[in-house]
Amino acid sequence: MIIGGDFNNKCRNLLLRAAEQSGFQSGVSLNVEDLNSNLNYSRKEIAGYLEYLKDRNFILLSSIGGPLLYGHIELTRKGIVKAKELLSD
Repeated sequence: MIIGGDFNNKCRNLLLRAAEQSGFQSGVSLNVEDLNSNLNYSRKEIAGYLEYLKDRNFILLSSIGGPLLYGHIELTRKGIVKAKELLSD
C-alpha cells in the first residue's frame, strides 16, 4: 500500500520511466531490471509499486520471476493517460 495519497514520488517516477521507455505506447514489453537501473529501488519496494500500479490497471505484469520478482511489465492505455497527467502536474 502506498501511504500519503494516490501516488508518492517513487511510484510516480517508476510510472513515468516506464512511459518514457515505452515511447508512451501501451502494450510494449519493458524489462523491470532496466526500469530500475537508475531508480535503485529494493526488490520489496519495486514489487510493491508494481502491485500498486497493477491494482489500478496502469500496468500488466507479463512475466513473473527474475531478480526483481517481475521480469517484464506493459503499460495499459490507462497507465499512459496517467503518466501524461503526471507530466502536466
